[in-house]
Amino acid sequence: MAPSAVSMVFTVENAKTVGALEKGQKPPGGHSFDEALELAGFGRVQIVLSILAGLGMMASINEAMGMSIILPASQCDLDLDAGEKGIVGGAVFLGTMCSSYFWGYLADTRGRQLILKYALFATSFFGAISCLATGFTSLLVLRFLTGVCVAAPASTVYAYLGEFTTPSRRSQMLSFASVWGGVGIVYVSLVGWWILSYDWVLTISDSFEFKPWRLLFIINTMPGFLNGIAFCFCPESPKFLVSQGRNEEALEILKKVYKLNKGTDSTDGYEVTSLRLDPEDAIAREQSENGSGGLLKSMVQQTLPIVKLPYLVYFIICCVHNIGAFAIYGGLGLWFPEIMNQVFSQDATQIERKVCAILQRNETLPVTSDVVLCDDEVKIETFLYTLLLGIIGCIYALITSAVLGRIDQKVMMVFNCIVAGVSGIALQFITNAYAVAILFCLEIVFAGYCVLLVNANVVAIFPTNVRAMAVALTNMIGRLSCFVASAVIGLLILQNCPVTFYMLSGLLFLCAGLTFLLPKK
Repeated sequence: MAPSAVSMVFTVENAKTVGALEKGQKPPGGHSFDEALELAGFGRVQIVLSILAGLGMMASINEAMGMSIILPASQCDLDLDAGEKGIVGGAVFLGTMCSSYFWGYLADTRGRQLILKYALFATSFFGAISCLATGFTSLLVLRFLTGVCVAAPASTVYAYLGEFTTPSRRSQMLSFASVWGGVGIVYVSLVGWWILSYDWVLTISDSFEFKPWRLLFIINTMPGFLNGIAFCFCPESPKFLVSQGRNEEALEILKKVYKLNKGTDSTDGYEVTSLRLDPEDAIAREQSENGSGGLLKSMVQQTLPIVKLPYLVYFIICCVHNIGAFAIYGGLGLWFPEIMNQVFSQDATQIERKVCAILQRNETLPVTSDVVLCDDEVKIETFLYTLLLGIIGCIYALITSAVLGRIDQKVMMVFNCIVAGVSGIALQFITNAYAVAILFCLEIVFAGYCVLLVNANVVAIFPTNVRAMAVALTNMIGRLSCFVASAVIGLLILQNCPVTFYMLSGLLFLCAGLTFLLPKK
């Protein structure tokens, strides 16, 4: 009987061992970080940081989804065909893919908050000067550089917010932050609708005219710029500071968290006076102290824990998840407004047809030549269906945030993959245009939400010293599939539309099955 009693105290009720101590008694060796964070309380700090993290996600969404509205308006001025539009639209994802590894290394070795604020400013800068592009090449380069910078906030915000939140609430707060992804889609659609309703022209030179679509680049960067300013006033992640041996700094931040959450001017009620080093933090500190041999060797040492068992298996599973999620959310999402325009452009006198019959008959998606008259009008449907996509995303994120604390995130992952996959298959049999629009929205929203759940799993599975690197690498792989999908998905749909949708749905079903191989946290 004695072993059972010990097991109950230290294993099952481990989170309550602090409360089990007599008042004023300190645990030997100090409190663990999770204990200290639990004692600091949950309140306004976590809520504010979840909003700021959400704005960081919104900055990433603005740069990616904003192009689906800007490209149709700019295609005549920049002389872009459909193939070039697909490449330029995916350039942000390509830049993100190429830089994610480096940003992950910097976030794990230099700090989350430091990287976030500078990367957000750099993203705003390159996003804004994209308005100066004069052709395909210049726009491609500027969008690629924007993607290079936005890779940091797109992934590091997950680690930053997760390390200010106790494990029991982590997935729920990340889910709440993801609401801002939907807000970002609503933002770019409403702002695009407003700005592109004007037709003014400012002639700068004989070869350059400033039109409303150029202003849209600048407007889309404003949330990211303001987010960068806000992060200048935010503290560094205390979990990161502990992993770097800066326990006193971490403790001071936790005391401030306690004061703000409890609404008091004193930290007398905060029981933590010292922090005990967790095993994973001890490993991180040892690697930090022994790291030498230059940048390349340091980056390799930082990556090695990820490619060792059992983390390698989990890393591969999370990469497959992101490949499926990003291919649909980013790749199919980029073409969503144009596909919807084709669906709703049917002759009212004709019998309603299935979506594949419409797309394969209308050959405006692939590269075209010999265009007599260029049409750069962005139809109202583009804004309406993009707006609908964002609203559905916001509503679903709010609902999930409310229930995620009660439902295991692995179950939510399986549910999202299955709903998105079934929606993709159902598209092959539906003829009603409005039902098609809803199914497209469900497929994109539910697949996109898998990105959040994958990142939440990565934050929970991987140790502090490689957490940001793991998030960055899984997102890097996902965005590679996103770039490929955005560049070629229009052509694939026209060549064999049903097979394309079945392949995407099959990939999601594979992801649902692989979810069961992830560890319990």
